[in-house]
Amino acid sequence: MRKIVRQQNYLKELINTQGNHFLTRQSLKCFVRSTLEPLLDNPETGVVLYRIENKEGLQGLLKRLEFSEIESICYSDDSKNLLEKVWTNTEFLCVLTHRFVSILIWDTNIGNKDSVRYYSLVNSKAQKEALDIIKRNSKVDISEYQAKFTPDRRDNVLLNESIHKLLENMEESASDAVLGYAEKSAETLVDSDYARKKSRVIAHEIKNQLSICDLYSEIIRKHIEKENIDTESIKNALNSINKSIKMANNSLITLKTKENSELKPCQLDEIVNEAIELAKVYAEGREIELQTEITPNITILADSEKLIAVLINLIKNAVEAFLVNAEEENTPKNGKYIKIKTEKEDDFVSIIVSNNAPEIKEPEKIFNEGFSTKSTGSGLGLWICKKSIEEQLGQIELSRSGEDYTEFTIRMGGVE
Repeated sequence: MRKIVRQQNYLKELINTQGNHFLTRQSLKCFVRSTLEPLLDNPETGVVLYRIENKEGLQGLLKRLEFSEIESICYSDDSKNLLEKVWTNTEFLCVLTHRFVSILIWDTNIGNKDSVRYYSLVNSKAQKEALDIIKRNSKVDISEYQAKFTPDRRDNVLLNESIHKLLENMEESASDAVLGYAEKSAETLVDSDYARKKSRVIAHEIKNQLSICDLYSEIIRKHIEKENIDTESIKNALNSINKSIKMANNSLITLKTKENSELKPCQLDEIVNEAIELAKVYAEGREIELQTEITPNITILADSEKLIAVLINLIKNAVEAFLVNAEEENTPKNGKYIKIKTEKEDDFVSIIVSNNAPEIKEPEKIFNEGFSTKSTGSGLGLWICKKSIEEQLGQIELSRSGEDYTEFTIRMGGVE
């Protein structure tokens, strides 16, 4: 008679090897999105191995994966891909391509329904251990994927530590912010509604900043893989990541207070240049020219970080408009541009952001909360921009959207 030896949950034991790294469930979803979305937006040869039992907030993303051309294997309990159901309360996401291998494993049973304990690797020799554990409990032979997708056999220690540090910083700020808000909140209906809306806005802004971090991390990885490392380029990428982390952390900290914006005299050219520096990663390799026409020595009254976030949002939207509408006849094949122009007008200053992507459909709705022209959009970006500019005592409008170009105009108070 054959003796049946049950497997252990070695995935949970693997989590223990990295110590106590904790994430809120909301941050976990951001991590999953930042790992999968770049692959879905720019599909390439690869495979995704995943076990995600709690799909709340990730249904759309997983549907995109299901209907994409990217190979994927699901290891949920009802998938019939498991030899044994030994991974109770343990989930994972493994993305394997020729360029990178990213592994995230998390334990949901830690006595706190809002948090998980996790283990993560990017392009590390230790990926074999995690994949071997999955292989031992898989009815699908993943050996060919292990052999095929080994982009970097060296331990990418710096990148792994950076990711852990980023997540820890975000978690620290999130906990601090929530505690601060809890102390101030009277738990009234008005406060609850305020918290719900403000949380959505902050989550959207953090997602933008984390996407910048993710893209610049990819640039760092590419340079690290080269024998002749471009030190200056890596320094610039790291500076941009640090600025994005700071902006994301500050967004979280604003949960502590109902004060919306801190208005101070700011140099407009510095704000525009910083926004361009951070947002240029969105246009990387897409033949889109970022142009500026800046009137020097203009001082405005603004919250500099929030104004930078607005400009990043407008640039990101313009880049996505080129990509989404790439097949349309009026989409330029070359000569694509996004331009920021500044002008002084008596007591006011105009910031004009224009591009020659296809015109916006239903322009009268674009500032409405929840309206999006993108299938995966939240409908919050431009609504947040409008609210943010108004909080800074300014105005934003879609001043033109035609076949030749689209233009947004922001008017802010000037300082003599």
